[in-house]
Amino acid sequence: MNKHMRRVAEEVSKNILTEEEYESYKELPFFDEGHGYDIFGFEKESGMLSVVMGKFLYEKYFRVESFGRENIPKKTRGMLVCNHSGIVPIDGAMIFMDCLLKLKPPRAIRAVVDRFFMGFPFVGMLLRRMGQINGMKRDFQELLRREELTLVFPEGTHGVGKHFSQRYKLERFGVGFLEIALSERTPLIPTCVVGAEEQAPMIFNIKPLARLLGFPYFPVTPTFPHLGPLGIFPLPVKYRIYYGEPLYLHEKYSPDIIDNPAKIMELVEEVKSTVQQMINKGLEERAGIFV
Repeated sequence: MNKHMRRVAEEVSKNILTEEEYESYKELPFFDEGHGYDIFGFEKESGMLSVVMGKFLYEKYFRVESFGRENIPKKTRGMLVCNHSGIVPIDGAMIFMDCLLKLKPPRAIRAVVDRFFMGFPFVGMLLRRMGQINGMKRDFQELLRREELTLVFPEGTHGVGKHFSQRYKLERFGVGFLEIALSERTPLIPTCVVGAEEQAPMIFNIKPLARLLGFPYFPVTPTFPHLGPLGIFPLPVKYRIYYGEPLYLHEKYSPDIIDNPAKIMELVEEVKSTVQQMINKGLEERAGIFV
């Protein structure tokens, strides 16, 4: 954005956000490198506009509720480890909104976005301007050294592209998040989203077409593709976000354990099991998909 666009973004935000929301966002720590954005491409005004756009989805469309917010560090580094689902990865955006609107003081989530989505023309740059990163190890480490709050989805695209029959069953977790958490001495906050699995139920995956187009999956849902682009728009399910008690694995194990693949896999499975238990509990507690 140029200076004029930034002024417009601020005026729009003032008119839509409450005074408390606007002032809270303005007080967020921001490391301007002299160009209006930080070294990862995060531009505060773009992030503010994303809050403006996401507020309707958060408050009115998905009617997000969250539990366990006291488990999130108020100022220091932390890594939220969450399930991933919904074909269109809106779950991360709702966690972003939740931490900005409900935490006191608010915190800006820096999510690790799959390279597939970062590779789309314009989309990748937009995501960076809104504060997200592409998962390069050095970027991830630098964020944590700056005491940022990060969000990872260890299932990757396998999570968002799972068949409806496999809903709320976690896919295999990658190990990179744990290795970085141990090396950077970062607590893990098990996190889960209940509701997103039903927002766009995948009843079939056309794998040959997905390979032809270079996509990780090509979904067939009750509304897509026969309704065209509109068919990918999610159903108005109700979101519930749960934040579990932090796991201080870096206090139990030294960074040298990274050289022990068997132990790393054991710890990854422990984290995965914790998230799965939270999902199961969340499913038991909810009254319904849309209410």
